[in-house]
Amino acid sequence: MEQKSKAFKPSLSLVVLDFVGSVLLGLGLAKRFAGIDFLPKSLQLDESGWALIVLGILCMLPMLIQLFVKMREQAEKKLVK
Repeated sequence: MEQKSKAFKPSLSLVVLDFVGSVLLGLGLAKRFAGIDFLPKSLQLDESGWALIVLGILCMLPMLIQLFVKMREQAEKKLVK
């Protein structure tokens, strides 16, 4: 009988980090391309929004890495069978 592969279930910390990264990326893109500032001047990191974009991407990387690792493990299990 064939075993079903487990679905990818990220931890809560990865989901929260991914959400924070998405918000930062959205704020950075809004600032860079639309000129919209949602943050007050005291919380702004730079004038162009690139810092928020980079921070957002860096926050989203752990979830993507974990997803690709799980996908690779499942693909290797299928090849071994």
